[in-house]
Amino acid sequence: MFAAAAGDIVYDTCKQVAAGDPELDYSFCVYLFNSSPGSHKADLKGLALISIGFTIQNAQHVLGNINNLIKREPGNTYKKKCLSTCKENYDDAVSEIRDAGKAIELGRISDARTELSASFDAADTCEDCFTDGNIQSPLTKDDDYYTSVARVSLAVAALLDK
Repeated sequence: MFAAAAGDIVYDTCKQVAAGDPELDYSFCVYLFNSSPGSHKADLKGLALISIGFTIQNAQHVLGNINNLIKREPGNTYKKKCLSTCKENYDDAVSEIRDAGKAIELGRISDARTELSASFDAADTCEDCFTDGNIQSPLTKDDDYYTSVARVSLAVAALLDK
C-alpha cells in the first residue's frame, strides 16, 4: 500500500476518481502517477495531461506489438483481419488522445472527454473481433492495461469538468 501524504494531489485525485468508478483501481492510479516525477507538484490540469501522456505512450506500445504480430501472421487469416482492425482502432485512439490533450490545454474539457471516451473503446473493439471469431486474442494483456490507463485519463478529465 502507499503512504498518503495529507493534501497530496496524486493521492487525493486517485481517491476521488476511484470512488467514482468501481473499475478504477486506486493503487493503480497512484502507481501510474508515481512513475512521473512531476505528478505530486502538478495541479489537476497537469495530472490530466500527465495521464494523457501515459495513455498515448501505452497506445503506441500496443500499436508496436500489433505491427509485430501482423508481420508474423501468415496469409490472409481471420486473426490477421482482427489485428488490422485493432491497428485501425489504436491508430484512431492515438489521434483522439492527442486531440484530448490539446482540448484540455485550451480549456475545452467537454471536447477532451468526448475524445477520451472515443479512444477508450479501442481495446474492447479489438478484443471483440477475436471473441467473435472464437480466437484467443494475443493482445488481451495489452488491451487490459491500456483500458486501465485510459480509464484514469478519462476520470481525471471528468474532474476538470466539475
